[in-house]
Amino acid sequence: MNRPAFRWYGKPFYYTLALMYGTLSSAIFTGCGGSEPAPATTQPAPQPVTPAPAAPPPQVAQNTQTTSVKKTEQQDDGRKMIDGIPYDVWFDNPLAVAGNQQSVTPVALPGNTVAATPTNPAPATEMKTADTPAAASGGADWKTIIPMPVLDSLVKDIRNRLTKNMQSVGTYNTTYLELPTFTSTLATLAGIASEHPDEIGWKKNAKYLRDLSAGISSKQLMRGAKSYREIQIPYEQMIVIMNGSLPAGVPDSKDKIPFSDVASMGDLMKRIDIASKWLKSNVGNADALKSEKEKVIEEAHLLAAIAKVITTEGYGYVDDNGFLGHANPMQEASLQMVQAAKDDNFPEFDKGLTRVYKACTECHSEYKE
Repeated sequence: MNRPAFRWYGKPFYYTLALMYGTLSSAIFTGCGGSEPAPATTQPAPQPVTPAPAAPPPQVAQNTQTTSVKKTEQQDDGRKMIDGIPYDVWFDNPLAVAGNQQSVTPVALPGNTVAATPTNPAPATEMKTADTPAAASGGADWKTIIPMPVLDSLVKDIRNRLTKNMQSVGTYNTTYLELPTFTSTLATLAGIASEHPDEIGWKKNAKYLRDLSAGISSKQLMRGAKSYREIQIPYEQMIVIMNGSLPAGVPDSKDKIPFSDVASMGDLMKRIDIASKWLKSNVGNADALKSEKEKVIEEAHLLAAIAKVITTEGYGYVDDNGFLGHANPMQEASLQMVQAAKDDNFPEFDKGLTRVYKACTECHSEYKE
């Protein structure tokens, strides 16, 4: 029992050495608990795991504010991630994508049956007509919407109709109810002619034709000779103007006034209904489209023009996005029918006519006046 104690105490050198070793070990292990060695072991671990994301984090932080929540929830299948976001959610060329989105409006018009229109030749025209009016502070690209030769032909059609209606009191009595629809349309076309960039023989007197036509539309027409005579003189003056001259005694007219002052929404809606029903009833196949090509082009241009007119100041919808969401696609679809008729492309024409009916139906279900 005494030998171990005797041997230990008998060797003070070894005892001292053991104490020094213990002290040194204590100091070393105490140092290992400090803050420097621990980071040395923890930092290398994240560095190999996230070497690639080290550069992107600032960019990801900016983009995740708008898309990270949606994309992370939809793409959670273990693909390459950037800061918790699947790599493939980022567009390779975001500027190109933005450009594509911009072309679809409407505007615009963007009709916004984006899937159906990008591959067709018509949308190029549609975009053009949707952008130009918006940029021109209330102006319109009338040259595209309704070329002057088409406008002049439509005016001649109305003139011929009025001539038949006004042959006598008897012919007036059987047709007087339809007169306001066509005189309002004539007033609208005359107003467009005064703004149109192209020329026509009676353009310099278009404002007088506009107001004379509007004057007939505003009257409470009735059967009988009295009502017939009230509009006979204005009618004859209109004929003189359409012949290229200015008759005596015509009241002065302003160069430009709102379309809403010369053509009611109701009368223009009736003319839209006449045109769309004629197209549906008379152009049911490719052969009919070819045989009625000229008439189809005129009626489709007229639909496009009216669709533009009813979005102008005065009708109350210039800032109504819901209404514009129907009128603008109708204008585009009408021009689509024009191009389809020129190309003898009945399927494309039929698509345009369907879009017109869709716009009208949806609009009437929301705006009943």
